[in-house]
Amino acid sequence: MQKSTPFLWRGTMLLASLMLRMLHPASAQQPTPQPAMRSNLSNAWLMFLSDTRLSKRWGIHAEAQVLRSRTSALGCQNVFRAGANYYVVDNLLLTGGYAYSQSALDGGLPGAPEHRLYQQLLLRDTKSRVQLQHRYRLEQRWVQLQPRQAFTYLNRMRYQLRLALPLIGKEMTEGIPFLVASNEVFLGFGRHENQRLLQQNRAYLGLGYQITKAAAVEIGYLNQLVLPRQESRFEVNENVQFSLCFNPDLRRSTPATAP
Repeated sequence: MQKSTPFLWRGTMLLASLMLRMLHPASAQQPTPQPAMRSNLSNAWLMFLSDTRLSKRWGIHAEAQVLRSRTSALGCQNVFRAGANYYVVDNLLLTGGYAYSQSALDGGLPGAPEHRLYQQLLLRDTKSRVQLQHRYRLEQRWVQLQPRQAFTYLNRMRYQLRLALPLIGKEMTEGIPFLVASNEVFLGFGRHENQRLLQQNRAYLGLGYQITKAAAVEIGYLNQLVLPRQESRFEVNENVQFSLCFNPDLRRSTPATAP
């Protein structure tokens, strides 16, 4: 994978420049939503992420997210995701699975439930000191936009660029703190998504600690820009994000051959 590092860096810079052009008002297909911006503070985003490797090729993904808001009309939101992982090679991972999202409005009123199928490609470069991760995700969504109405089918693409830098030494090993930064864009498409291409942008900056080879924790700041499908206003959510990552490797080690 050493030879692939320049290619990944060039791809990273190209994708980052494309994201900046998409987010710049001059390059947007729709006018920048000027009438109103709603900013929400004091949000807590709790995340548990796990990729368990069972064999050379196969593993399972499990994920839980809990968003708690004190200043938004959205009181809370829970997301649960599960999937099957296929390891093409150690640094190239394919995943397919199902996700369920349930929200509750401020005051305890039920919000919009959502069912998703998703397909994902994860590409990592762990040989350099700055570790890169590209995540491409395609989602098929069934969303109940209004209570007691039929579900609407929507399509969405997501791309996340993530960088992690150990603050001590050159490798992400046990007992090492690290700095992490990421950005993810959400693009809607299809006949029910003709209002706006860009739906969300999530920018994240945090500090992490590698507890063991399999477990790490992170705390950081997440800025979430949300552009509703039909409203002219847009929303900025500022979150404190806590993450626990647990990625055990359950493959049986090959015993050493006796001389």
